[in-house]
Amino acid sequence: MQTVQAEPLTQQTYDAQMQHYLDVIKATKPILDDPKSTADASEKSQSFCQRIDAYQQIVKLSEENSQLEMASIMYMAAKNFLDRQQQSLTKSGMTTGAMCKPVSAVTIPVE
Repeated sequence: MQTVQAEPLTQQTYDAQMQHYLDVIKATKPILDDPKSTADASEKSQSFCQRIDAYQQIVKLSEENSQLEMASIMYMAAKNFLDRQQQSLTKSGMTTGAMCKPVSAVTIPVE
């Protein structure tokens, strides 16, 4: 089995994709982080999964493009978030796989 190495991104393309994923994360904040949020369980679950997917994509893109500016910092920050989430879910007997269907179908497309 061969693994396909992704084509390295330009700094501009990397920055644009990072901004997209940061925008996805930012869009989840009012639903997940605001104590006054009126979102229902389904909306919270979907937002949580979108946030997890965005962080996973940041890790992947940053790892594949480690030579670019900010990639190592973005990798460490996103990996730290995902590790903390995994620890929290594990302590409560959950997994992201149990909570989230594959979110590629619900991820906001890059414009």
